[in-house]
Amino acid sequence: MKPFWDKDIESEETFKKINEKGIAKAEKKLGVILPDTYKKLILEQNGGYTLHNAFPTDQPNGWAEDHVQFNHLRGIAKNEGIMDSDYLIEEWELPEGLVLICGDGHTWIALDYRETKEHPPVHYFDLEDETDFKLADSFDELIAGHYTAEDSLEDGMSDEEWLAEYEKQNKPLSKEEVKDIFITKDPEQLSKIANFQVEQIDDVKWFFSEVETYMDTIQDEEMLTTAGWAINTIFILNDEMIKQHSDVVESARRFAEHLNQSEIDEMHDIAINISIALEFDLEE
Repeated sequence: MKPFWDKDIESEETFKKINEKGIAKAEKKLGVILPDTYKKLILEQNGGYTLHNAFPTDQPNGWAEDHVQFNHLRGIAKNEGIMDSDYLIEEWELPEGLVLICGDGHTWIALDYRETKEHPPVHYFDLEDETDFKLADSFDELIAGHYTAEDSLEDGMSDEEWLAEYEKQNKPLSKEEVKDIFITKDPEQLSKIANFQVEQIDDVKWFFSEVETYMDTIQDEEMLTTAGWAINTIFILNDEMIKQHSDVVESARRFAEHLNQSEIDEMHDIAINISIALEFDLEE
């Protein structure tokens, strides 16, 4: 197999090493058989940046006329790994039956298990263009065609320009803006509260208290799950800060155990995600 990982670039998406037993547990939880080549790559390095940055396609898309960006591969883990696929599918309104292996929210490369449990084709999703097309018949084909595109839109952007573009698309929200969204009773708007700007632990406490109180006032299932996922996102993005404050962890545990008793199945997934992020066990 040709060299794949760019080991010179540090990435938060490179997780601790995993063995074959860990991969088997992940497959069982996902309910699919992962491609052999994917598993070999993950045994070498559990996620991270790749030596090349693109895969060719004859489908024009929001990234380029003749290729899509493929500059990292998600490893087997929660919080930026493939075990977040169900959560991300819900958050970004993607089709069920996908394992997301590369992407940033607006575009995704996924193993497509919608019609199979093994040997999946690889699909590309551009949410802004509302496109979904097959990139490759297999993961092996994806790896074989992996190359470096010098004219990628991201090439030439400074870190400051990249950050400015990201913040433009994911504008941090103030407390007042979060409160205004509560009034709208619009699920699409409500999902944006996950962009609340957290600078210190008191911000996490405020957000948690406000959203939990809001959830007590509504009965609509979609609104409840959207609010629950927003709390989950804030917890995951600020997990290291939160774990330094036992009172917040205990409040999160109580909240997760309450969700785990819900009649809404999706609430159980949110509870499990929170427990994994903050490293506590849920009561059976």
